[in-house]
Amino acid sequence: MTALRETLQDLRPDTRTRADYQSLFRAEPPDGVITQQWRRDRRVGRARLSALPDDIVDLEDLDVRRRLEEIYAGLLATHGMRYLDISQLRSNQRIVTQTIALELRTQGKAGIAYRSNLDGGPCIAVFEGRTIVSRYGRHQQLSASDKDLIAAAAPWDLSIDPD
Repeated sequence: MTALRETLQDLRPDTRTRADYQSLFRAEPPDGVITQQWRRDRRVGRARLSALPDDIVDLEDLDVRRRLEEIYAGLLATHGMRYLDISQLRSNQRIVTQTIALELRTQGKAGIAYRSNLDGGPCIAVFEGRTIVSRYGRHQQLSASDKDLIAAAAPWDLSIDPD
């Protein structure tokens, strides 16, 4: 469900679009739409990682963040971060998270684990070339009646074009 939410979030009107629309038309903007083409261009399925548990760095782990905070104190200070807290990792300061991720990749790590900003669900970012991602089971195209798609679209009032 989290992967669907992360993917769908850009289909909703952002705050600038919403404010501009409200200012111009004194009404709410139209709901976002999950089109047939959007669904045709995507598949859902299951995958396995070949990485060992220690090769995925858990950014939710306080001890891990404290070690990273010590190592990257200069980087954090440059970007106005007093501490490397969850809120800092989930902020829009991508240069910090990208720099840390690049260094972890250079150290041979396979990826990072963290929680979604949207729903707190688990996410893993896999570093290219550091692990094998194997699909298992069938992957499928999303239909307009897919219960997970409907549930993920509901909080943002996204409509789904019929099949």
